[in-house]
Amino acid sequence: MRARKPASQLKEIPAAECWELLGRHDMGRIAIVVDGKPQIFPVNYGLRGTVIVFRTAAGTKLAYAPQSPVAFEVDEYDASAGAGWSVMVQGFGRDVTEAADDFSWTARGARVHPAAPGDKLHMVAIDPTHISGRRFGPANAGTGSETG
Repeated sequence: MRARKPASQLKEIPAAECWELLGRHDMGRIAIVVDGKPQIFPVNYGLRGTVIVFRTAAGTKLAYAPQSPVAFEVDEYDASAGAGWSVMVQGFGRDVTEAADDFSWTARGARVHPAAPGDKLHMVAIDPTHISGRRFGPANAGTGSETG
């Protein structure tokens, strides 16, 4: 017989705290649609204000993210506490490598340190349209930012 998991609670994270959580991390996942099918890629990212930026080489992310709707997600989970959080940003991808508009200048100011090998000469930014976050954990324990 399986042990019953304790009840957990789900709590919405305010937008300002979502941005703060994103600012504490540098690895997330970008979701894009490739030939009609969703695909998710891990990326190292930087944050400049509310602009998320990642570097990439020529390939799928550069071909499909710019000028397209994208989703970006970062999360953290503490298995021993059974608690964690997740933040999702929805927006539009933009190739900011050489563009001369204000958004692109801002985006290029983000510091991004790719962990994957190879030259990542292109910068793609997410122009956010919506951010949301959820924190979850045992119903009888606080779900403050102790996991953040």
